[in-house]
Amino acid sequence: MEILKYQNFYLVGIKGVGMASLAQLLLDAGKNVSGSDVDGKFVTAALLEKLQIQIDEGFNQPLPANTDCVIYTAAHQGRFNPQVQQAEQAGLPVYSHAEALGEFFNSQKGIAVCGVGGKTTTSAMITWILHQLKLQPSYSIGIAQIHGLENTGHYNLNSEYFVAEADEYATDPVGVQRGGEVVPRFAFLNPHITVMRGLQFDHPDVYRDFDHTKSVFNKFFQQIDHDGTLIFPASQKYPELVTSASNLIFYGEGEDNDAQIRYDQAASRGKTVGHIKYQGVEQVIEISLPGKYNFDNAAAAVLATTAAGVPIEEAAEAMKSFSSVKRRFERKADKNGLLCFDDYAHHPHEIKAVVQTLNEWYPAERKFIAFQPHTFSRTKELFDEFVDAFAESQSVLLADIFASARESADSSVSSAQLAEAIARKYPATQAEYLGSLENIADYMKENARPGDVFITLGAGDIYQVHEML
Repeated sequence: MEILKYQNFYLVGIKGVGMASLAQLLLDAGKNVSGSDVDGKFVTAALLEKLQIQIDEGFNQPLPANTDCVIYTAAHQGRFNPQVQQAEQAGLPVYSHAEALGEFFNSQKGIAVCGVGGKTTTSAMITWILHQLKLQPSYSIGIAQIHGLENTGHYNLNSEYFVAEADEYATDPVGVQRGGEVVPRFAFLNPHITVMRGLQFDHPDVYRDFDHTKSVFNKFFQQIDHDGTLIFPASQKYPELVTSASNLIFYGEGEDNDAQIRYDQAASRGKTVGHIKYQGVEQVIEISLPGKYNFDNAAAAVLATTAAGVPIEEAAEAMKSFSSVKRRFERKADKNGLLCFDDYAHHPHEIKAVVQTLNEWYPAERKFIAFQPHTFSRTKELFDEFVDAFAESQSVLLADIFASARESADSSVSSAQLAEAIARKYPATQAEYLGSLENIADYMKENARPGDVFITLGAGDIYQVHEML
């Protein structure tokens, strides 16, 4: 690997979940790692503290004198970040996070998980199965914690497989906004096995429409090894789908699919059960995560490990002990009898799945959903879809839009408008704009009763409400 000829790495934006995971790969490879980021507590705080990584505050400080390679994130201006510019002016080698991850990933047989929704959980499930079966995978997963695993990134020189999320977002969004070409983050991955979880239109700040999105994924599917495998949800296949993989597995309900899956909606609370039938073998899949979407994640993970040579019975058995990942329908400490959860869901498709699961697991309880929209561009472009995502909700509490570091505020769209639109279209849903996280915490203190259910949704810092209760 070209990147491993350097010793002292500086990661700009190191507090992000993807960058923190990459830092662990570099440390496993025997490299020295430091970095910088904005002030404030991120979900990776405990992880980075455990790794004892020196983190500079802000991006205007000079790079450490011994730095011989700089890696940057798509956030914080990407290539146009002051410290990245400083590195380029000094003639230092500079990698985007996507390029650096690609070097590790492509050095082994890659298992990539792509799509809108389910990438993180499915990647963690695949990693868990391989880990439980003593296959010692390398992996990099953009999450603060995988319950049961010590790290969210691990590099083993002798691993056969490397598991990673394949992100469709732009490597350098600021460059795109300045008229540059869209280079997806997964453009640097050449997988042996690719799992598609959900094909939806997202990231309107870099993609024109759904057709543009599909064309980008098609190009990625042509990067799979010719003797590799593409695992694809049958409900989302489209006529122009193309892939270089010799093995194409469609999974879903229906007898005509290569892998037939059946979700058991009668599963008891605390356990989700279903069946998968593949290559003549029918197997029960049981997980401790809620909802059909998590069962679908598990089925896709089992298929991926089966493509990697794991017997389906062993893969399903390993899935039973998978606990969870942080911020994915994560059970938080209950507050005075209030059942509390947190989830990263920030796309309408994901939110709808969470609402459905809440209603399935807690049909009789009062349910409060606090939502913090993520990015002005997504909220504006998918506004009507966000409204419909809460159609089956009882109470929705709206926080202000969490603006990404990669965009400016847009006064033409707001959480107040979203609350009004939900209440207008779905009168049975009590939708209120509360603005700050503190206001949401105060509202719950005043209105919640023992036995009620409360969940926070969003890709920003909405999870901090639980600390305020």
